[in-house]
Amino acid sequence: MAASEGPSAAEGAEDLAALVRRDGPAFAAPWEASAFALKAHLVARGLIDAGRFAALYGEELRAGHAAPEDGTADFVAFVRALERALAPVASDDDFAAERERWRQAAAATPHGKPIHLPPR
Repeated sequence: MAASEGPSAAEGAEDLAALVRRDGPAFAAPWEASAFALKAHLVARGLIDAGRFAALYGEELRAGHAAPEDGTADFVAFVRALERALAPVASDDDFAAERERWRQAAAATPHGKPIHLPPR
């Protein structure tokens, strides 16, 4: 494997499995795992570059986003980096509309139930 290619999906899965066996769960909450899986999928599809994402994530971490002291600051930084990495693929208006769609669906969902987005 060339140095610029990074690990394959199978190698990444093996690394993650080893981490879980060694240190316990890799994610604090299911949505964190979902965001990570989404990023991995977007990288695998060639929609975002893993190196660029890593740089953006580092910038977002250094920005020190205000978040509750419940460990979500890293997750906020991760999602913002993901949005920035996708900027060439989707417009700010697209992101704003999708965030609003999620907010409305979340507001209409009883606590503890999965959020279901209505069809577009």
